[in-house]
Amino acid sequence: MNHRLVLLVLVLTPANLIAGKVKSVTWSQPSHYDKAAFQQVVMASDGKITLAQALRPLRTRTGIDAARIWDIADDRHGNLYLATGDDGKILRVDPEGHVHLAYETKDRQVLCLKALPDGSILAGTGPNGLIVKIDPEGKGRILHDSPARYVWAIEWDDQNQAIFVATGSPARIYRLTLDGASELYFECPQDHILALALGSPGPLFAGTDRRGLVYRIDERGKGTIIFQAAQSEVRCLQWTPQGIYVGTSSPGRTLYQGTPGRTSNPSGTGSLPPREGAAVVASSPTQSGDSSSNRDRTTPAERFTANAPTAPEPGDNSVYRVGFDGTVRELYRDKGLVLSLRVQRDRLLIGTASKGQLIEVDETTRTRREIARVDGGQVYRLVPRRDGRLLLAASDPGRVFEWSDQYETKGTVIGEVIDARLMSRWGTLTWQGETPLGTKISVAVRGGNVSEPDETWTPWSEEMTDSAGAPVMLPPARFLQVRVTLATSNPAVTPVLHHLTVRYATINQPPEVTSLETPSPEAIASSKDPKRIRFRWSASDANEDDLVFDLYVRKSTWKDWIRIEENWSKNEYEWDTTTMPSGEYRFKVSASDRLDNGDRSALEGHRLSEPVTVAHELPTVELRATVASDGRVQLEAEATSLTARLYAASFAVDGGRWNPLPPQDGLFDSRSESFRFQTTRLAAGSHVIVVRVRDAAGNWGMADTVVDVPPSSKP
Repeated sequence: MNHRLVLLVLVLTPANLIAGKVKSVTWSQPSHYDKAAFQQVVMASDGKITLAQALRPLRTRTGIDAARIWDIADDRHGNLYLATGDDGKILRVDPEGHVHLAYETKDRQVLCLKALPDGSILAGTGPNGLIVKIDPEGKGRILHDSPARYVWAIEWDDQNQAIFVATGSPARIYRLTLDGASELYFECPQDHILALALGSPGPLFAGTDRRGLVYRIDERGKGTIIFQAAQSEVRCLQWTPQGIYVGTSSPGRTLYQGTPGRTSNPSGTGSLPPREGAAVVASSPTQSGDSSSNRDRTTPAERFTANAPTAPEPGDNSVYRVGFDGTVRELYRDKGLVLSLRVQRDRLLIGTASKGQLIEVDETTRTRREIARVDGGQVYRLVPRRDGRLLLAASDPGRVFEWSDQYETKGTVIGEVIDARLMSRWGTLTWQGETPLGTKISVAVRGGNVSEPDETWTPWSEEMTDSAGAPVMLPPARFLQVRVTLATSNPAVTPVLHHLTVRYATINQPPEVTSLETPSPEAIASSKDPKRIRFRWSASDANEDDLVFDLYVRKSTWKDWIRIEENWSKNEYEWDTTTMPSGEYRFKVSASDRLDNGDRSALEGHRLSEPVTVAHELPTVELRATVASDGRVQLEAEATSLTARLYAASFAVDGGRWNPLPPQDGLFDSRSESFRFQTTRLAAGSHVIVVRVRDAAGNWGMADTVVDVPPSSKP
């Protein structure tokens, strides 16, 4: 087999480069395909896509009229027998494809089948717990009417020529002879024994509900718990020389409390055969008292629960391999019910209820891949035919499928619609894959400007096969969808898609300065340094380009802007006004996307500040003083600022502390203020009084006077 592994490199045409930052969307992991549409292709747990292996409906001439098919058996003459619900019929499909009614029970569900070496077929029913035998001539009769309500599984012991029957309500195993004589072989304190597996030779293994137990039952009917699953229900078992495979089917914290005749499961995870009793999540093992000699008599310390993995979340189900040395390995875990198991040709196959999947698991790596899917159904049984083909029993509606190792000749996966959020030019598609001789991978695309493909979208492009760089020949569009087609001319091999990448660049949009915070005059005046004015802004770019900022100022009397910073990277700036003349200014922020688009293609967005005042002239102060007879000094002052309102004033006597000096009208609200105040009584002699006034721009103006207080004045 000639395999070719291709690694792809991005190629962009010059037309794409008129846009800015190149972005990409890649499909490589299962989560990337959550909203993809699969047709005749399947995906492994590592994200690889292959053709599905052929799954064909069983060819019949008249069709199969059944809501559910719970089990399948074939006899030595090539007839298939189908256990059905909800009408309780056993159907026979002859080798020519004709469907016959083999037997109609008085129950609504035929839950299990077993072909015996003599050519007869056994069937178990519910909710009346019948065991029906159809002889090689096609005549049916009730072989045994069990005390239990449900017969879930039947095994044939060829060595001892005995039939083992697993029941529910109560949970028992009966041993029958071919003529219908029965004896109680084993019972346990659960509600149902749902699965059986017989070793070659013996012993017998049984899986239960309610506590997720697996029993090993010896030839005397003595049971030992060898495993407790983290889930509440063991649905299926398979024996191999290496160990027991255990599949669970717990749909959540509780299972549906069914009533006879109802088959829907409200949890939404799939349909279950109806039965009475609720199965709850397995709790710590407890042993209810029972005097029966063949009850499970093990203690919690003797059970193998220590080997179980961590508890799954509600709805998770698993497949375990329990070795005969007591070791346990979890091989598979996922949402949805595990309904069937089959180890065939060293392949572990799993049938599920969540999506009707047939899954193959690599036991070494625990990698799983979906190899086939039953649309809208559940895979209840995986039954090998005598000729080697594998049959799948499904429901909703009841159908039978044949599966083989042959791949479908063609399949597609259509990806989720890519939303570039802006009109975009789409670059070159690249992908990595394996294309053995006779196989190929091709890609097609379509685009549009509404989120759901409709008649306004372009048609699918021609198939592109150059994995090293397939140019997307579409007009600019906001949305794009990719379709990958896998094909083979040799059904024994399949191409494999590892990952796919599409790159694009949105058509450039100008940045936007969304806000610019201008400090108020009060904030400037009250700051520690009013000569340094701090501006803050925010900016965005629809293309998600990296932005730089050019900063400008302009005096109200100037015609042009003066740039004070270029390629500024922060979203705030402290402007030192001491380098600018006095006057009223505006501050401008210009955002540019030139880092991602180059100078020639760059676009800009601007925003202007509110006016701010720059003032360097000192306020002027005129001071007049009058000495009163009591030694107090009466003072009057007039202060004026040319460009900024006055903000504060104070006075000091003889170099003492500064005392606040309010204006006469009580408010610093203009560029001129008057002051009138009086000192305390001063001692006789000379005194110096200083008045200072500050404007909102941080400039201080001062005036002083010297007064003489006569000796006659009393301090």
